[in-house]
Amino acid sequence: MSVVKPSASLRERRRAATIDEIIGVALRHLAEHGVHELSLRAVAREVGMTVQALYHYFDSRDALLTALIAHGNNTLADTLRATAEAHRDAGYVERCVAVSLTYREWALRNKPLFLLLYGNPVPGYAAPEGGPTMMAGRRVAEVFAEVVFAGWTAEQIAAVPVPAADPALTAQLTGAAQAMAPHLSPGALAQFLGAWAQLHGLVMLDLLNHLRWLEGDAATEYHRAMLVQLGDRLVALRDAH
Repeated sequence: MSVVKPSASLRERRRAATIDEIIGVALRHLAEHGVHELSLRAVAREVGMTVQALYHYFDSRDALLTALIAHGNNTLADTLRATAEAHRDAGYVERCVAVSLTYREWALRNKPLFLLLYGNPVPGYAAPEGGPTMMAGRRVAEVFAEVVFAGWTAEQIAAVPVPAADPALTAQLTGAAQAMAPHLSPGALAQFLGAWAQLHGLVMLDLLNHLRWLEGDAATEYHRAMLVQLGDRLVALRDAH
C-alpha cells in the first residue's frame, strides 16, 4: 500500500507499516459495514490504539477516506495495467475487451470499495484538489487511454470530430483535453469518455443487481459481447480517418 523508499529510516518504515495496517482494517470495516458506518474510533480499537493516537496518522475521517480512495484507484490501476501488459501482443479489440473485463471483475470483487470510488458521493466529503485521489484516478484513466488509442496515429486522433457542432462544447472539450490528456484531440477525448461511460454503465448495472436475470456465465458473456461491439466501433472510428 504505502510506498517506502529503500533509504527510509526505521521510524519511517514503522509509520508506513502502521498506515498500511490502518488502511487494511478500514477496508475491512468498509466491506462489512459500509462507508456511512466507517468510524475512526472503531478502526483505532481494532488496530490496538486510541483514537487520539490514530490522529497522528489520519487527522480526520476525511483524511482516512482520501487514503482509501487513493488506495482503491491505485490498486485498480495496477490490476488494469497488469492485464494490459499481459495482452500487449493480442489484437486491438481483444486487448480492449480483456482490460474492460478486468475492470468489471475488480468491481465485483471489491464492491464496497468500487462504490466508494465511483458510486454515490459521501455526504460532506470532498477530495482535496490536486491530492492523491485525483492522481490515483488519473492512473486508471491513463491505462484505458493507452489501450484505446494503441496503434492510432496522431493524424487519426486529431481527425476524430467533436460529437456536436456546439462552439461552447468544443471549447470545453478542448480545455479538458489540454488539462487532462494533451495527446488527445477534443473529439478523441469525447469518444473516450463515451466509451468509458458505456463500460462503466454496464458494470454498475451488474454491480447493483440490475442484470440478475442473466444467470451463470451469461452476464460475463453479455459484457464480452457488448465490449466487442464497442471495440469494433472504435476500430471503425479509427479507420475512418
